[in-house]
Amino acid sequence: MSKKVNKIPPDGGYGWVVTFAYALNNVVVLPLIAGFALVFQEAFAETNLTATQGSLVIILNHGMGMLLSFFAGPVLQRFGYRKVAVTGALFISAGLMLTSVSSSFWLFILSYSIINSIGIAAVMAAFSLAINSFFKEKRGRAIGAGMSITGLGSIFMPLLMSTLIYAYGWRYAVLILSAICLHSLVGACLLRPAKWYLKDPPAPEEEMMPLNKDICIELVNDSITTSSKQTGNNTLLPQLEESSSPSIENGLPQPKSLSMRSLKSSTSLESRNAISHPDISKNSPEPPLSDSRYKWWESQEINLGSSINIFNETKPDKQTNEYNLRTTEEVEEPKTFFEKFVQFFDLTLLSDPVFVNILIGLSVAGCVETNFSLLLPIILKDLLQFNTGEIAQIMAVIGFSDTLFRFVSPFIGEWCNKPPRVMYIVGLLLIIFVRTSK
Repeated sequence: MSKKVNKIPPDGGYGWVVTFAYALNNVVVLPLIAGFALVFQEAFAETNLTATQGSLVIILNHGMGMLLSFFAGPVLQRFGYRKVAVTGALFISAGLMLTSVSSSFWLFILSYSIINSIGIAAVMAAFSLAINSFFKEKRGRAIGAGMSITGLGSIFMPLLMSTLIYAYGWRYAVLILSAICLHSLVGACLLRPAKWYLKDPPAPEEEMMPLNKDICIELVNDSITTSSKQTGNNTLLPQLEESSSPSIENGLPQPKSLSMRSLKSSTSLESRNAISHPDISKNSPEPPLSDSRYKWWESQEINLGSSINIFNETKPDKQTNEYNLRTTEEVEEPKTFFEKFVQFFDLTLLSDPVFVNILIGLSVAGCVETNFSLLLPIILKDLLQFNTGEIAQIMAVIGFSDTLFRFVSPFIGEWCNKPPRVMYIVGLLLIIFVRTSK
């Protein structure tokens, strides 16, 4: 029976189209998370929302998306990343269109904090799964290329938002941004199932050694006989012998049958044992079957018409049969609700305390960094009295610096030759020093 081979991702080919779709989605979606506070500066002033309400609308958008990511795994497993990406792109566009006509706090919560957040969480999870499904060895290169293109959006999108607000007002600016976000739908349509492009793994370079190389098969009178022949180091080849007369026994012609010849006198005892057990070679780790019903010294002609594995016959194991019958009758015990919950969300990783510690640390640091990016435009507007154009320029410079150091940081880490934990601590210390200094 052939062994099932696990196919591997293509690591290229159509995967680069998926990488382009991944970058296209990030260019139009990710800058909205941090840069939409520029639009809300004008919107909150017109709708008479307080700074607390405005901050709550922005933070709930990101927080709701993070909570919904908890369900991303089961949803992607059920529907696939293409359907989820298409649905998410439509939710993003619909949420922004509803935001453009909102005039109260609860409408902003519904349109931007819930509907738009559902769409962002869906597309980010779907596109990440898609690019990971197409790449294995070159996954870092593909994600790096996608994030480099994403950096262009963080540079130009704040400037575009500022221009649209000055030209059309915040409502029409949000409506135009909802149309721009439909480019994410184009990227979702470019996704295809990775199973269409999976390829077979490279075959291992192993020499195929023939089994029972000391045995050659001869065809005599349409009968199969076995003999041991070896001349120097030459390969043993089957030989064909002919006989003109059928076998005669007791004066009557006998039908042709499958038979085994008597052993030659020059055949050694070792080769005779190999012939009496044709499935056992010299190097075989399994010992010859001692309970075979046929021995080479007991018969010179054995009928092989019924079975070619006649020498490997074993007695049925009554205990094994009883065990198999008992196991088939057993019924699986029903799982508890907690076991089903853990299996559904694949929470077995939480049993590792080291992983949980790393997860909590990264989550806290990511939450602080995200809140700072979201609230930075509001801080610059209310505390430092910057106008929308100046805030857009500052955010564009931040986006450019972020893109530049995303490209340079791997080389810096390689040059320093320090573990990731040390590099992460150094980065946190630099952030704390820069943001607390005057």
